Amino acid sequence: MTPTYSYIIIGSGIAGLKAAESIRRIDGDGKILLFNGEDRLPYKRTKISKNIRAGFEKNDFLIADASWFDAMQIEIINSNISAIALKLQTVTDRDKNKYRWKKLILATGAIPVLPAIKGTGKEAVLMLRTATDAEVIIRKAAGCERILVAGGGVLGVEIAEQLALAGKSVTLIHRDQMLLSKQFDPAMSKNLLELLQSKGVQVIFQEEVVSVTKTGNGKLLVQVGELIQQLTDMVIFSTGVEPDISLAEKAGLATQKGIKVDAFMQTSHPNIFAAGDVAEHPDGSITGLWHAAEMQGIVAGTNAAGGKASYAGHSF
Repeated sequence: MTPTYSYIIIGSGIAGLKAAESIRRIDGDGKILLFNGEDRLPYKRTKISKNIRAGFEKNDFLIADASWFDAMQIEIINSNISAIALKLQTVTDRDKNKYRWKKLILATGAIPVLPAIKGTGKEAVLMLRTATDAEVIIRKAAGCERILVAGGGVLGVEIAEQLALAGKSVTLIHRDQMLLSKQFDPAMSKNLLELLQSKGVQVIFQEEVVSVTKTGNGKLLVQVGELIQQLTDMVIFSTGVEPDISLAEKAGLATQKGIKVDAFMQTSHPNIFAAGDVAEHPDGSITGLWHAAEMQGIVAGTNAAGGKASYAGHSF
């Protein structure tokens, strides 16, 4: 028999956790099931890129530990969902187990985007989104001398800085003419550049990685623009993310850039809500910020449980 839950939440980031917490504050008895697609309890994702040099343990940076889930009577399963059936109101996990929901909240977040690059070494390119990704980078970097990082946003800068502090020779490639151009004015960006350079990071502006090719000695030959070639031991891309709408799309929910929601975080299905980096708001925006995801999770959980809350957008 397919088990039935009052609420199923897919995604255990801050949006999913706040949705679960908000539900429980209103509905003390409803069964809540949260699907966590990682191998550890939910953690603060923003911490991992800042701790590549120092490393971290599996239970570091937890947002909520096992005792919190027990106290809140929230069941958590470390598995991914492979399908959502709208008419049956069920979800299917990767092991083909089915679960029935009365209300569903999608907090699937965002996934890294790898630009179209050529070459036999593109499969060796690493990206950072999860704690497991960071552990792979830390482990592989231990045997590397030269590392190339593509992307001069917040994450790319943090990765480059951490690897330089770990004693690696780091080159940062950025297609814009200044670092953190969305966050900083030119003076602040210049200060950041000087800080990175003081730590030994070489920064190349207004260029992009064209290809990554494996060489006979195990190194990677990186073509940057038309004229620059770099021989390196590791390549890490940090060139942006996109909402993970694959489940919603396959299920037939309204999507565009993200899962389309109204001010109540309700999707095109009356019993399904979405929150966080995956949610596309009526004005077409996707916030992609920690505190915005937190607020959206609260709104989605409140409304799923029969309360009334709206998200007007926030500037953080």
